[in-house]
Amino acid sequence: MDAQQIQELQKVVPGRVSTDSNILSEKSTDFGRMIHRTPGAVVRAASSEEVAQVVRFARSHRIPVATRGEAHSQTGQALTEGGILLDLTSLNTIEALDASAMTVTCGAGLKWMDLVAATVSKALIPPVLTNNLGVTVGGTLSVAGLGVASYRYGAQGDNVLELEVVTGTGDRVVCSRDENREVFDAVRSGLGQFGIITRAKLKLRPCRMMTRTYFLLYDDLSVLMKDSASIMASEKFHYLESWCVPCPQGFRKVGNEIMPFAEWFYPLHLTIEHDPGAPPDDAAVLEGLSFYRKSHVGDRALLEFSNRLEPLFVIWKRMGYWANTHPWMETILPWQVAAPYIQQVLANLPPTLLGGGHVLLWPCSGTTSSIPNFMTPPGQFVMGFGILPGIPPEFIAPVKARLNQASDASMMVGGKRYLSGLIEFDRARWKQHFGAHWPRLMALKKTYDPEGILNPGFIDYGE
Repeated sequence: MDAQQIQELQKVVPGRVSTDSNILSEKSTDFGRMIHRTPGAVVRAASSEEVAQVVRFARSHRIPVATRGEAHSQTGQALTEGGILLDLTSLNTIEALDASAMTVTCGAGLKWMDLVAATVSKALIPPVLTNNLGVTVGGTLSVAGLGVASYRYGAQGDNVLELEVVTGTGDRVVCSRDENREVFDAVRSGLGQFGIITRAKLKLRPCRMMTRTYFLLYDDLSVLMKDSASIMASEKFHYLESWCVPCPQGFRKVGNEIMPFAEWFYPLHLTIEHDPGAPPDDAAVLEGLSFYRKSHVGDRALLEFSNRLEPLFVIWKRMGYWANTHPWMETILPWQVAAPYIQQVLANLPPTLLGGGHVLLWPCSGTTSSIPNFMTPPGQFVMGFGILPGIPPEFIAPVKARLNQASDASMMVGGKRYLSGLIEFDRARWKQHFGAHWPRLMALKKTYDPEGILNPGFIDYGE
C-alpha cells in the first residue's frame, strides 16, 4: 500500500486504521514464528459492514487482505506483506445465548475461553472444543476446529448453525445449510480463501458440572488403537485424548551420525462428565481395556477441565517454548496404516527434535465430520498424528526438512494434512490433498474471490 491508499482507507473506516510501527511489527508474525511479513496497515474492524467496506476497497485497488484473530497459524496464513491486515478480535461480543434453544450467537473474534465461560454458567457447552481455548471462533472454524470430543461430534465447523460472511467480492452473506449453502460450505475449513467469517451461530449441548479423568498408559500402540476403537464405538466417555511420549535411552549410531533415541509410550486420557456427588463407577467404565498402567484418576470442574492445558501454556511461556519457532506437522491417517506409519516415524525421531514440544495422537471417528473442504481419509476410524516442536530459529532448517519428509510420507499412505501447521505445498501437493475436490475449490475461488485478494500466497492455484 502507498501513502495515498492508506489515506483513502482511513476515510473508508475512520478511526480503525493503524500504521503505527509498533503495531505493524507486532502483527508481522504468527505462532509459527517462521515467517515475517509487515502489513501496510492494520484495520481493527468493529462490525461486519466495516469488514465489507475494507474488502470492497481492497478489491478496487487489488490490495491483498489477510485476516487475523489470535494468529495461531504457523505458515503465515494470518500475515500479509504490505497489504491490509484485518484484525478481527474486536468482533468479540456474545450477541445472544438462548438456553432453551441451546444456541449461542457471537462475533468471530471472540475467544473460545470467553464463550465457554458464558455457556457453562447456563449448564451448556459447545460440543467440540480445541485444546487451546485462547484462539478465536472464526479462526478455528476456518480450519475445521478439532478437539477431544470430535470422535463423537465432528469438528467445530460441523456444529455451526449459521454464519455471516464477507466474501472476497465485498458482499455480506448470511449462510447456513438451508440458505446460501455454497458459501456456508466454502468458508467452513476454507482457510479464509473465499470469505471472512464475521459472526457465528453455534450449537450447544447440555453438560454436567464435574469431570472425572482416567490417566492410562500404554506401552503398545496397537493395543491403544484396539482399545480406542472399542471406546469410540461405546461412547462411554465424553472426551478422548492421547500422546506419544519418549523415554530417552541414550545415543546410537545411525549411518555416520550419533543420534539420541527413545522408547515410546502412549498416554490415553479418558474423561466423563458427571454431576457433583455422583461420579462414575471406575471399574465399570474401564472394564475390558488393556492398558499397561492406570497412572491416576482425577476430578475437576468442567470449566477447569476445558482449560486444562492453560498450566502447560504458562510453563511453555516461562521456559521459552512459546517464543520459539513452531513447525508443527499434523496429519490425519487411515486407521489401518496408522500404527506402522507412526512407529516408523517415531523410530527415527530424535526426542531432542521436539524442544519443549510433544507428539500428539488423536483417535477419531471417520464419519462424524461432513465439512466439504475438510479432507480426511475414508473409513470408520482415523488417527490424527502431530509432531509439535518448539525450537530456536537457528535449528529450523533440518527440523523442517524432517517434518516435510514425514508429511509427504503420510500423504503417500493416504493421509490428509491438517492445514493450520507447517504447510509447504507446491501445486502438486495441493491437488493431491484436495483430490477430486480440487476443481470445485478452483471454481469457488473464482466465484467468491475473483481478484484473489483474500489471504493470497498460501494455496498455489497455479494461475
